[in-house]
Amino acid sequence: MKFLVVGAAGQVGRNLVRRGLDRGDEVAGAYNARPPSVPGLVEEQLDKTNERRCHEVVLRHRPDVVIDTGALHNVDFCESHPEEANRVNRDGTRYLAEAAQQVGAKFVFVSTDFVFDGTGAPPYHESDLPRPQSVYAESKLAGERETLVVSPNNVVVRPSVIYSWIDTRQRKESSSGKGMNFGTWAVEEVAAGRSVRIINDQVASPTLADDLAGAILALVDNHAGGTFHAAGLTAVTRYDFTVRLIQRLNLDATLVQPVATSDLAQKAQRPRNSSLSSERLVAMTGYRMMDLDAALAKFAAAFQGDPGSPGRR
Repeated sequence: MKFLVVGAAGQVGRNLVRRGLDRGDEVAGAYNARPPSVPGLVEEQLDKTNERRCHEVVLRHRPDVVIDTGALHNVDFCESHPEEANRVNRDGTRYLAEAAQQVGAKFVFVSTDFVFDGTGAPPYHESDLPRPQSVYAESKLAGERETLVVSPNNVVVRPSVIYSWIDTRQRKESSSGKGMNFGTWAVEEVAAGRSVRIINDQVASPTLADDLAGAILALVDNHAGGTFHAAGLTAVTRYDFTVRLIQRLNLDATLVQPVATSDLAQKAQRPRNSSLSSERLVAMTGYRMMDLDAALAKFAAAFQGDPGSPGRR
């Protein structure tokens, strides 16, 4: 199968690229500012907000599947930069979906649990009505709609709090100032002896990036279409998640300090409980997301395997 992975330098994109190459797929990786530099990967520079360039790249590679992981993820940055958020997360998504449609390719868009407002009866199912509370969430929901308007056979995937250990040799700050995911940042801070204040009243379903990549490929392989949740099986507060992560790496969990959402001056509103049910994914593909213990074991293996990690320095 031929894939074009957009956002190939990001944590989900890299895992998709690695999994695809490992199983013998033909993979091209598009990046905006930071090349992924993965052996065996055909690389393309691509700003997804450039409509002409989207069509050029897709037309040149003629993939069977285009997977769009490229987005403006920084929630508070989006809140103060709404035009940029919509240009990337809505308009750029439409350009890629239309380019994929032009060559007969399936298009997969990675969205977010933040399309829900945290009320009702989480964990949320795909049939639940989205109620975005922030510019970021609104722009991602708009991207979902653009994806499925172009073709109902396209796929929207919603994860929750994506995390992974980012190898120290692969790090580079994004244009929005977001350089590391939540998990990597917390580990680096604690390993350096610095305390971290973590919200103890927001519940989510933390999702390991590699696990998400596996779910996306399972959806593609099973010719899925529509919206699917692909999130970790364990619903947990960010504070509890962080404590369990730090303990799994044998670091000092006393440096993790609980804090209420109201104590933080965050620009954008967050849902109090955005946990997701991924049972539709299982029914469609047989792929079951990891529980937190299994996912943290994989995180720990990547952490220990990085020669530049705090565990090896």
